Amino acid sequence: MRTPLLPILLVAAGLAACPEPIPAERARPAPPQGTLAPAGLAPEAPEVDVLNVRRPAEPEWLGLYLVGKKAGWTRVFLGRELRAGRDVLVGTSETLVRATVGGKTVERRQLEERVFEARPGGRLLSFRGEWSGDGGERSVEGTCTPDGCRAVLRGAAGPSQTRDLGPVGETADGADAVRLAAARRATLTGRQIDLDKLRVREVRTAFVRRERVAGAGVESEVSVVTEQEVGDRIAAEYRVADDGRVVEVRLGEAIVARPEPERTARRLDRVDMFALSRVVLPRPLPRQVPMTVRYRIRGLPATFHQQDARQRFAAGPAGETLLSVSARIPAAADPRRDTPRERARAGADREDLAPTPQIDSDAPAISRLAREVAGDVPGSYAAAVRLADHVYRRLAKAYGASHDRASDVLSAGKGDCTEHALLFVALARALGIPARGVLGLVFAQYEDGTPALYWHAWAEVRSGGEWIAIDPIFGQPVADATHIALGGGARGHFLTQADAVGLLGALAVEGVEVVGGS
Repeated sequence: MRTPLLPILLVAAGLAACPEPIPAERARPAPPQGTLAPAGLAPEAPEVDVLNVRRPAEPEWLGLYLVGKKAGWTRVFLGRELRAGRDVLVGTSETLVRATVGGKTVERRQLEERVFEARPGGRLLSFRGEWSGDGGERSVEGTCTPDGCRAVLRGAAGPSQTRDLGPVGETADGADAVRLAAARRATLTGRQIDLDKLRVREVRTAFVRRERVAGAGVESEVSVVTEQEVGDRIAAEYRVADDGRVVEVRLGEAIVARPEPERTARRLDRVDMFALSRVVLPRPLPRQVPMTVRYRIRGLPATFHQQDARQRFAAGPAGETLLSVSARIPAAADPRRDTPRERARAGADREDLAPTPQIDSDAPAISRLAREVAGDVPGSYAAAVRLADHVYRRLAKAYGASHDRASDVLSAGKGDCTEHALLFVALARALGIPARGVLGLVFAQYEDGTPALYWHAWAEVRSGGEWIAIDPIFGQPVADATHIALGGGARGHFLTQADAVGLLGALAVEGVEVVGGS
């Protein structure tokens, strides 16, 4: 079962990002791919495979809850069909998320289909994805041969694009890995295409334990299975009944999916993303650079304590996390230490320069604008600052008016923090500047006067031997120390990490201290 809970609610949580800009001062190793690893218990049914594992005969409907509020629904089904005279296994999912952002109702819908050979380990034959709503209209269709997969992307603006993904290795077993892991009481690992980002990810699905659950006055046993992309710090947790029904999916403390009748699943609450997702602060924070802010945070797991040039973590005396964030003027602000663009391109990792379905830095309009704005600037950081300033001035600040592709953001001319970061990263990469997006929290204060951290997106560029945080929606050539990075950047791909979103509702800031210049 490939419930699209994680990617969709990542999008939903992203809607909670982007506070209004304040005028800126200028374990254990996973088994090898495709193997089964014992989980400490003998399998109940070693002969179980993807064709005969028990699953509902009808589509499953699940309500999607964010911090206790119904934010959306998903419909999933996996079954055999005869297509063009061929016996195939077809997995489909449809998901809708709706929320209120800054007083505006925002809705996003996603549809996915994958077709496999109808046999254990059957090869992926084709795939299709469609996205609509406030994230923009776009689609992807692909076919696979033993030599690899090819995808065609279409958006609301611009010509279609073709991408070769190479040998993917996704099989039919991954289409129902959760139920297979539950039935076999084992661990499965395998490769899957992330249709949203068109990248191949390594996914680990593991049987964890048996536990008793109560419902309608009756207790029964279920299998608990976790699923996560290798490298994530928080896993989705599934509870699977012995008849194959998924009775709950949970990501962290705040995101839950529960089975419901279709009519109930479609009935949604009014969800105010800003109010649900903010982390209240003891007092307001300044925004100067240079500056250091020390936070005392409850609920931040040790797996998030990744040290870098800006952030330093330590364990507090009462089990809390002590986080110090320092913002300083980078070395590359000196033109003599600013890495020339031609050298930056030569020494960068490919993933920090390559176009993606979202960061379409190879789109003609993106490439042309990047050259017009900063093509004459030799230094990487100096060019990035000019690009960020252009994005800050060019895009209208429109919360909830989202677009999922940089070229579409450019065409629309508006967006929130995600759109500003997305367009900026695409423009930087178009000039050969290593750039990546970051997801985290930032300080803001709204009409009710409550100082808080809100979910936010910004970017990093590399120059002078370091990654430099830049916030194009706040107009900051150096992101201030109220920015706390939790995902993206060195922590993963552009705003795709489930681990950061899994922290929704779990964090509390118990104290802050402003140290001053860093």
